[in-house]
This record gives sequence, C-alpha cells and structure tokens, in this order.
Amino acid sequence: DVMRDFYGYFLCVRSIPVPVIAAINGSAIGAGMCLATACDLRVMDEEAKVGYTFVNLGLHPGMAATHFLPKVAGQQHATRLLLTGEMMDAQTALRYGVVGEIAPKGQSVEVAK
Repeated sequence: DVMRDFYGYFLCVRSIPVPVIAAINGSAIGAGMCLATACDLRVMDEEAKVGYTFVNLGLHPGMAATHFLPKVAGQQHATRLLLTGEMMDAQTALRYGVVGEIAPKGQSVEVAK
C-alpha cells in the first residue's frame, strides 16, 4: 500500500491533461531523472549531468525507469544506461534520445516554456 501510494504520486505526472516538459537545469540522478523521463518532453541545460545510477547503489532501477526509458531512448540505450549507471552530459543524453533539446547555460526553463 505504501509503495502504491508513492508511485501514484510520482506517476501522476502522466495523468496531467496537457503536455509536461521537464527543464533539467542541474544534476538529475536516479529518481530525479526518472521523474524527468516520465514527462512528455525534456530540455536539458548544456552543463547539466544526468543518470540512472541505481545500479551503483546495488538497487534495481525504480521509479518506472524500466518502463519509460526504453520508450524514450530505445531498448539498447536503456539497457546500457540502466546496467552501467553511466552519467551523461547533455550531448550524450541528446544522442541517446533521453532529452530532445539542449538549452544554453541557465536557460532550460525558458526554453521549456
């Protein structure tokens, strides 16, 4: 029950009736990046770093990472990212399809708007 409530709150972003755009303006690691991945679109600051680092803590990737990441980045990239815990800079995240756009430093919120 506790986890169902937790995931219900976390995944409510998927039930918002308008497009949700994540503005990643700093480090988005683990659960923070999973929340961004659950959004419809992602804009990332050119100096930000992101990663799905659960494996580095000996944890199974949670927060719906195994569901949303393959849909966003494809199976090959998702598997690599989830099994290695690799951190990505903005260019790598764009190349993998994890984000759709890179914003100039300090402009991710403006670009997302």
